[in-house]
Amino acid sequence: MAAKNDGRLSLRERRQIRTRNDLIESALAAIARAGAEDLAAVTVDRILSEGGMARATLYSHFPGGREELLAAAYQQVAHQFLDHAREYAGSRGIAGENWTLRIQAYAEALLELAGDPGPGYFYNVSGPQLLGFSKERGIGSSGVFSAFRAELELGAGQGQIPVESVEPLAVLLAGSLRDAGIETALHPEKAGQLLSSFRFLVGRLAGCPVTT
Repeated sequence: MAAKNDGRLSLRERRQIRTRNDLIESALAAIARAGAEDLAAVTVDRILSEGGMARATLYSHFPGGREELLAAAYQQVAHQFLDHAREYAGSRGIAGENWTLRIQAYAEALLELAGDPGPGYFYNVSGPQLLGFSKERGIGSSGVFSAFRAELELGAGQGQIPVESVEPLAVLLAGSLRDAGIETALHPEKAGQLLSSFRFLVGRLAGCPVTT
């Protein structure tokens, strides 16, 4: 039998990926079921009961146990958030047009996530504390910062904002959005006011209209 050299995954490799993904989904299900409880409520037993898996299976895929699995779950939520944010931004016009509206789209996606008691609290509050992202950018925050910088560069290219302000503004906007996500996760009733305020702030950068 010829050796596999076409880049396709073997059946065993596909099963390993599926099992790993199932474990991550079980962790996210346990987080959602726990709601806004302390992350300590999401125990290994609770995760395993969600997916009906054995403890040995978890540790074979995540040797670091609960913390490693939760880190993988956090990364998945971050990627899902960025996918949604890019989708929302893409609906606001082609690159080079409506750059302020595209920035606002990221706020819509984040605050929508933050308002979900389980994943939203995990992504914005308990997850960063567990994984040590409180003083540095995680996957989501890095993606937001990069997107904001790119959109602001478009604004600078159109002469709407100073070129030297692109980097500082990206820092300020990404930081304010992260704080808005935390505030929404802690107080979901504030989401609407925070989103309106972020839209107002971004819309005024270039004197552009603010969406309603």
